[in-house]
This record gives sequence, structure tokens and C-alpha cells, in this order.
Amino acid sequence: MKTVFQSGILVAAFAAAAIAQTTLHTTSTLVIVPTLVQTTGKETVFSLKAEDFVLTDNGVPQKVTLEEETKRPLSLVVLLQTGGVARGQFASYANLEPLLASLLGGAPNRVSIVNFDSQPEAASPFTSDVAQWKEAIDKPDPGDRGAAIFDGITYALNLLKKEPVNNRRAILLISQERDDGSKTPMKEIVRNLGETNTAVYSVTFSAQKTEAKLAFKNPHVNPPISVVPSDGSFKRYNDPARPTQGYFKLDAPLRLIFGAMQKNLSAEVADLSGGESMSFDGRGELESDINVLSNHIRNSYILNFTPTSTEPGLHTIKVSLAHHPEMLVSARTSYWAVDSN
Repeated sequence: MKTVFQSGILVAAFAAAAIAQTTLHTTSTLVIVPTLVQTTGKETVFSLKAEDFVLTDNGVPQKVTLEEETKRPLSLVVLLQTGGVARGQFASYANLEPLLASLLGGAPNRVSIVNFDSQPEAASPFTSDVAQWKEAIDKPDPGDRGAAIFDGITYALNLLKKEPVNNRRAILLISQERDDGSKTPMKEIVRNLGETNTAVYSVTFSAQKTEAKLAFKNPHVNPPISVVPSDGSFKRYNDPARPTQGYFKLDAPLRLIFGAMQKNLSAEVADLSGGESMSFDGRGELESDINVLSNHIRNSYILNFTPTSTEPGLHTIKVSLAHHPEMLVSARTSYWAVDSN
């Protein structure tokens, strides 16, 4: 499983672009910062108070308040990849509905399900009853070859913007690690996440591993290559009575090796938003990951503050503990000041 880390490089990269925005003006909008605190042994920490937290906005300390998690209902969008090689993970999705129901926790929390391939499918209406979408969740229809993750996140964010202002907003992304085919630029994702106070929880599978498994399972996709012995022991290459040596093509295994060298941008987005990123390979690991996320979402501290800064654009946030520097703190690392007009 992937642990939480600070995405400082991404924040720095987009900060310069944010400063260049001259049409934005800060507002007195409350900024919500879900914060998970754990020991070095990954045990969840309870009983902290507002005065235990130190939160800075662009380096300037802010006055924070701490509220009960139950005071803010959760609006959740589940983004489920069905395109590309995701069909190789459909067996992992088979028991997904009860896991999502457990994560949601019932009314007043609400969820919308969105499948995506090269584009997002129509969203299910927000509901507190996940079971009514059991068939669509556990047995999705295969999509096309695409995996437009960023376009899916943008679609989900637009859905969440219509939810009540006081609700907590979150996206659960179940997909491969890298985007394939989106038209939405990364900068727009960062801005929209910051404007909507949305946390992304990313649970990803390796497209390369999944593709390799599919290839070896399907002889039509990955047929053996027949090779004539080099010693000249026979002349007729296609004589079925004379055995030849067979080798599988190495395209998929090679893509696995090279793919592992590329960045997991889904995890970067999750960490930047204050969510978490994990990975799975099979049904058991997916169930375990979602159970962990359910525990973390329920036991996060809900910090909020009214920004004192008047600087427009992207702001960087840092949350730490005043008296427990050894503890692990996971929180969003930025927000975007929006136009008040």
C-alpha cells in the first residue's frame, strides 16, 4: 500500500502559475482541511484538540477550529475505471458494493457512481443507498480502450460543486495509475480541487501487470511464437509432426518494466488534495485498501480556518503538531482563492 507524502514539487510548480492569475480575489470562504494523524506504527491518533495543531497558509500561522466529523455530511463520487485493461480487474470489483456501503456509512452521507473509459459515463443520482447500484458496481460493462482519469476527476468535481456547500466532498478513484486520453490539463485539476475543498482517495492497479496477466491468459492476444531449430534437424517449418520450440512474446512484460519507471500521477493528485493513495493487485488487496480508507475517513480531524492572506490564486498549506513532531500528519497541501464576484 502507498503511504501519504507531501507533494511539494507539484505545489511549487503550480504556485508560479497561480501568482500570475490577476483576476482572482480572495474571499472569506472557510477552508476545510481533513487531517489524519497516525503514530509511526500507523495507529490512528484520537483525542487531539484544536490547540494541538499548527496550520500555516503560505507560511503564515492561522487560527484553526476543530469540529466533529459528523457535523458535515459526506458527498462522495466513486470513479470506477471500466475502459482499457480494467476488464482484467473486474473480478476484483465483484464485492465492491458492500465495501462502498461501509465506507459511506449511510444517511445523511451520499454517493454517486461514475464509470469511465475514454470519457465519463452518466452519473448515478446521489443516494445514501449504495445497494440499488449493486449490479452496475459489481458487474460493470467493459468500456473502450481509454482511461481518461483527469477528465473523470473533472466530471466528478462538477457533480460535487452542486452538492450542499457545508458538505465534505471526496472522490474515490479506482483505476490504473496513469491517465490515458484526458483532455483536462493537470493545472485545471489542481485549481478545481483547491476551489471545491475536495479530497481524492486513489486506489490504483498496475496497467502493465494487468495487461501482462491478460496476455498470458489469452492465447489469441499473446500467441506462442514457433521457432525452427537452428541445427537444420528438419526443413519443413510447418510440419506438425516435427516439434518446434515456442516462446511467448515479451511485449507485455517489457511494458511492465518500463511502466514501473513512470510516475503515478493518480497518487500525486490524491496526496496533493489531502487524500491518500494506495495500490492493489487483486480482490483481497482492494478490499483491504477500502477498509483502511473507511477507517481513515471516519477518524480524520476536520480542521477549518478563514484565510488571513489577501494573495490571489494558489495557497500552500502545511499542518503539523505543536508537541508531537514524531507523529505522521496527512492533510491537503493547497487551496485556491476564488473570485468573489
